[in-house]
Amino acid sequence: MIWLAPMSGTEEGSIYFDIRDIALQRTGNGTEGVVRGLLGDGQLELWGEVHLGGSPHVQVLPLWTDDGQVENFTVAVDEGLLKAQLLEAVQQVFATVGALSPTAPALNGKPSVSESANQGPCLAA
Repeated sequence: MIWLAPMSGTEEGSIYFDIRDIALQRTGNGTEGVVRGLLGDGQLELWGEVHLGGSPHVQVLPLWTDDGQVENFTVAVDEGLLKAQLLEAVQQVFATVGALSPTAPALNGKPSVSESANQGPCLAA
């Protein structure tokens, strides 16, 4: 979970990014893909996607309530600042993932080619 503080002119409010899905891959130029999760303030939650790679950006997608209303953060939340903080935080967390070793596990939970090639026989019960 990543904590952010994108409130305009206040130190009181904070928003969390609860990561639910990581679909990243290593490339010759670093890490690219998307990190998805819930952006919340304790009252409501929205869906956030952080795209890394050649054109990094953040999308904040609405969620609908059971009665069909679209949820939005209060006007005190500076959405531009929220996106900038979220992008910076996710880039810092995932900047060096996979850069330490060519045999590091893949970021999507599946073994990399070099990792699966180095494994011995596999027995299943």
